[in-house]
Amino acid sequence: MEVLNPNLQWLLTEFLPDGPLAIISNLSRKTNRIVYFNQKSMNQIEELINSKEIDNLEKYKELVLIKGPSSLQKLNLFNKQIEDEGVKYLAEALKVNSSLQDLNISRNRIGDKGAKYLAEALKVNTSLKELYLWGNHIGDKGVKYLGKVLEDNSSLQNLDLGENQTGDKEAKYLAEVLKVNSSLQKLSLGINQMGNEGANYLAEALKVNTSLKELYLYGNEIEDEGVKYLAEALKVNFSLQHLNLEGNPIEEYKIYDERIFY
Repeated sequence: MEVLNPNLQWLLTEFLPDGPLAIISNLSRKTNRIVYFNQKSMNQIEELINSKEIDNLEKYKELVLIKGPSSLQKLNLFNKQIEDEGVKYLAEALKVNSSLQDLNISRNRIGDKGAKYLAEALKVNTSLKELYLWGNHIGDKGVKYLGKVLEDNSSLQNLDLGENQTGDKEAKYLAEVLKVNSSLQKLSLGINQMGNEGANYLAEALKVNTSLKELYLYGNEIEDEGVKYLAEALKVNFSLQHLNLEGNPIEEYKIYDERIFY
């Protein structure tokens, strides 16, 4: 008899109190439909989990969570090792969920494929306001997927892409987003490799953006040249309140603007 994977067990018990839980079973996959469990069924599932009597791991491996009516507003899946495959099912749920506002899936080994799944979900989801993707493996393609959808998304207010694989090329994609997006208020890009060129792209975007209030660029290999680009942008940008440049190889700490933090 197989024991349910601890991460899946945690996910199941996390969602049980919050509304209908959908599990794509072997049977439902064959009939191309999703089985929605009522409260009685969910109680039975919880009993199975607690007693560890689930004998068919594969049947419960593919989960679609937070589908259907739910009051859940915040979900923290930090370091749960869900990876791209887990994000696929989470993204499917986000397409129909209308309650979740805050999702943390940092440190989950999510790559470009997972970012694509999330981008597809953000095309239709209008409730999510905060998305934390810190410490994953999202690179060029992933940032491009997310950037493209954020040009039209009007609900997301806080995006954290810190410690991924974001360089100057990815900074260019995000800069294009900032030129047209009017909902994003906080963007965290710390511990990446944007450098001076990336700082320049973002500075050009800040000259026209009027919604962003906080920008975190700590640990991005930005030198004095990059700081000057950003400082010039702040001369015409009056909406940004906090620009974090800590941990960059800056030699001359000039007080260009009181909103810049070294």
